[in-house]
Amino acid sequence: MSKIGFSKADNRRAIMAFAVVAMFLATMGVSNVEATSPVSISADTNTFDIMEGGVATATLTISNSDSKYKKMNLFLEANWVGGVLDGWTSKFMDLNYDNLANGEVTLTKGGSATVLFQVTCGTDCNNGDTNAVQITGQSDPKWYNGGGSGSNCGSDDCSTDTTPASGSSNTTTSVRIDYTARTGFSHTVVCDAEHDAGGIEVYQGNTYGWPYTLTNTGWNTDNYGFTATVTSASGADVGGWDVEPGLVDPKELTGVDTSLSGSSEADSKIQITPALTATPGTYDIELVVSSNLGGTPETCDRDISVVVPEPDLEITDKDIDFSHTSAWISTRGDSQLVTIYATVRNNGGNMDANGISTNAVTVKFYVDSAPVGTSQTLSLEHGEEEKIEVSWNPARAHTVDEVGIVVSVKVDPANDIAELDETNNEGNQFFKVVRTKSSTPSFFMGFFALIGSVAVAVMLSSYYKNKDSEE
Repeated sequence: MSKIGFSKADNRRAIMAFAVVAMFLATMGVSNVEATSPVSISADTNTFDIMEGGVATATLTISNSDSKYKKMNLFLEANWVGGVLDGWTSKFMDLNYDNLANGEVTLTKGGSATVLFQVTCGTDCNNGDTNAVQITGQSDPKWYNGGGSGSNCGSDDCSTDTTPASGSSNTTTSVRIDYTARTGFSHTVVCDAEHDAGGIEVYQGNTYGWPYTLTNTGWNTDNYGFTATVTSASGADVGGWDVEPGLVDPKELTGVDTSLSGSSEADSKIQITPALTATPGTYDIELVVSSNLGGTPETCDRDISVVVPEPDLEITDKDIDFSHTSAWISTRGDSQLVTIYATVRNNGGNMDANGISTNAVTVKFYVDSAPVGTSQTLSLEHGEEEKIEVSWNPARAHTVDEVGIVVSVKVDPANDIAELDETNNEGNQFFKVVRTKSSTPSFFMGFFALIGSVAVAVMLSSYYKNKDSEE
């Protein structure tokens, strides 16, 4: 073979190879073109806050830019990012909320369609959960048996059908929609550990405020009703107690949704007034806040217990005082009048466990363990104190072995009232009484004093008489 012949053969082989490559590339080009769908999908929103147990519906607008085929089938598919989560379900529907048959929608040449995409947040879909879905479509022309030219059917010769849309490689671009699960209606009630006066002790007839904060933790605006009650685990009578919830039904609060305006929190106080006849013990207060729109009722985040204390009548040594620092008594028994003062108080409640009140408290004074004066009756409610007094003439002087005469004051000396502390019902003080010497004048001293007085009187009378004569 000549060099020229060899060259021509080589050229023919090169041309053949180039043709094969060109056909291959052309085939790939056609395939790539066929894989690009003329259909586009858009959603009216790409993010949803979906309520627990609720649904969220997106409106999908599907547009067909194809101008060749009379109709186009589009198979819609939803793929959950990261896999399907328990409790999340979805479906495609028409505008009548009927499910799409086979998940397909039919498009006219150059036309459009509207499809609803609905997601349900089921039993395992909880507040705070997030999820995302990718929506895509697979499109394919629809062949009509006996149709006209290839421009109006799904195949070149109009004699064979095209593949189902669900098997088509013509895939639309995807639309992503993100979801965040929310609780529509929920709230919390946070109560303080003590009432506004400090502590948990309450006293009959006094009103105390127990602070609390109500917060709407749900997504939506809600309004609330309130119920406050008092009970006794020991079975004590709760009649006459007044317990008010503070806030009034309906109290509206906005939810977590930032598009809402207003406050999502309210501060208030439970108003607690124990009955005047409430006996000592522990009482339980309950506040129930109910959602008027369907949320679960909630109570305080802690148990509220109040204590009605027993009475605690008190007098201390320092509560006894005197009108004089000391007094005298003569050998004949005459003595200086002294006033004894005493201050008594009630540090506890107004009613004991037996129902005896502190409105008739007996107080007695004693000197050398003997009563002085009559007993006195006082009304001492919680926190009250009263100063009382009695007059006393000492009957003896204290001895050299004594600091002074013992003066005692006792509150509820007969223990008629059951108290928290029975050891602080008596106060004692020592009072000094000294004896003074006294003597009885003799007869002669008295006689001479009388004679002297008469003489002075006579002399004065004579003096004034002579003076009047001279004048």
